[in-house]
Amino acid sequence: MSAGKGVAVAAFLSILHSGFAAREYLRYSKSIGRQDPALPIEIVLECLISLVVMTVAVVVSVGNLKPISYEAEMKRYSIDGIYSRPSFQVFNHRGRFLRPIADHPAMAEQAAKDKAAS
Repeated sequence: MSAGKGVAVAAFLSILHSGFAAREYLRYSKSIGRQDPALPIEIVLECLISLVVMTVAVVVSVGNLKPISYEAEMKRYSIDGIYSRPSFQVFNHRGRFLRPIADHPAMAEQAAKDKAAS
């Protein structure tokens, strides 16, 4: 584990500790009958310092970022791979209803041969 990740884990544990300490303080305050809603400054500082340390550790321990530009993404593909989308190819379409089979030149020849044969 890298040093940054280790520091982040330690800071996370410190945040958990400050949360536990806040809970224990509020429980103790309630048990002695004191209705003070404010937490001691030590608990608040522990939580805030741990949060800052964890944020810095996570930012430092992150690896290299990938470029998000369109050119960098398109370098991975060829033009054949980009425009080859079999799911968009439709072979059963309404073209046969717009232009009847007899009007098609190849079908007209076949229809004429069939008519002459009968």
